[in-house]
Amino acid sequence: MKQKILMIGFSMVALKQFKDRTDIEVYIIEEEELYEKNKLSEFKTNLVKKIVFGNYIDSEDCVAIAKVLHDEIEFDAVFPSKDYAVKATGKIADLLGLPGLKEKNARILTNKILLREACERYDIPHPRYKKIIRKEDLFNFYEGNPFIFKPATLQASIGISKIESVGDIEKAWENTTSALDNPKITVSREINREHIAEDYVNGPEFSVETLVRDNEIIFSNITEKITFDNNFVEEGHIVPANISAADTEKLLYEKKNLVEKLEIDSGLLHSEWKIEKDGPVLIECAGRMPGDYIYDLISNAYEFDFLKEYSMILMREPTNIQQLATKVSTIRYFNCPAGELKEIKGVDSLMVPEVVDFSIDRSIGDIIPVVKSSWDRVGHFVVVGETHDEVNRIANEILNQVEFEVEIK
Repeated sequence: MKQKILMIGFSMVALKQFKDRTDIEVYIIEEEELYEKNKLSEFKTNLVKKIVFGNYIDSEDCVAIAKVLHDEIEFDAVFPSKDYAVKATGKIADLLGLPGLKEKNARILTNKILLREACERYDIPHPRYKKIIRKEDLFNFYEGNPFIFKPATLQASIGISKIESVGDIEKAWENTTSALDNPKITVSREINREHIAEDYVNGPEFSVETLVRDNEIIFSNITEKITFDNNFVEEGHIVPANISAADTEKLLYEKKNLVEKLEIDSGLLHSEWKIEKDGPVLIECAGRMPGDYIYDLISNAYEFDFLKEYSMILMREPTNIQQLATKVSTIRYFNCPAGELKEIKGVDSLMVPEVVDFSIDRSIGDIIPVVKSSWDRVGHFVVVGETHDEVNRIANEILNQVEFEVEIK
């Protein structure tokens, strides 16, 4: 008998990953507005048995819908397809008695202010912070050192401002409070917006992807992050991270502490950390599958299907997880100047065996914006090899050969 998964939010990523599975069938609750404007009816898959409309973005309207569906279908798992679905998914999992992050944790993991308050309660290393309501709050927060001002309820590095002096506050206020989410993933109705300031943390940045079953960590990976110059958007990731044994131990200790203090039931935590001289500091933590194809990097490096095993945890099924990486995998995003795209050169450099996936998401004539969020990037490629030196060498050679010629407008 097939396992029945309720997916909150239509995820083409997950459905493409699950396309060859014969052990599951999927039912989806999606926002009608997103379904229509993203033309999701054109995505065909035999996995999906039913799609119903219901609000889940800053809304719990879908909870009652999920209960009615469950009474009819009896789901084996509820799956959060994206960050904005995590909060509703947590409530549904609690209501239906299914594995999940618990409603209280789903709220914490979708609001950066609530996460900081939890860090205070549970002694998780974190930067000094303050909820920001008025511009004057930024002046009061400033103590002479750089700090970050950002939306507390948005994703993809949208609206992040770095304030290094009092003179930066006016521009940062305008940049952050006026930041707009990608219209493809949000709705036109009014959504709650909150903002937070926190001390800027120096040091290299890593993420830790952790699978948890019944409050026990059963897998953790450390991902090394590379960001574009002068902003906070990721230019790439490396799995597993090229990191010392001492820093690995510190990161995994703090992640275990986070999982235990929050009393995570079952699910996936994608947490982001910076390592200072005194140890790791938690930057953010999400309760859903990581973005930027990190799930693929893990699958390539550890040679098991990361998203499949995540779904097996949610379905209370046995897992088949490889604990040690046997390869190194990296993703890099192309760095394209802003302007009208005129020509792309060097694409042939991607046609090597070590490149297992790539995409260029812009066409000649497109207007390329300055990279301010993850949505502004023009494409990516994935390299898999035996060592960090090998994948970094190949990735850098490709980045040097693929050129985007633009006309500055």
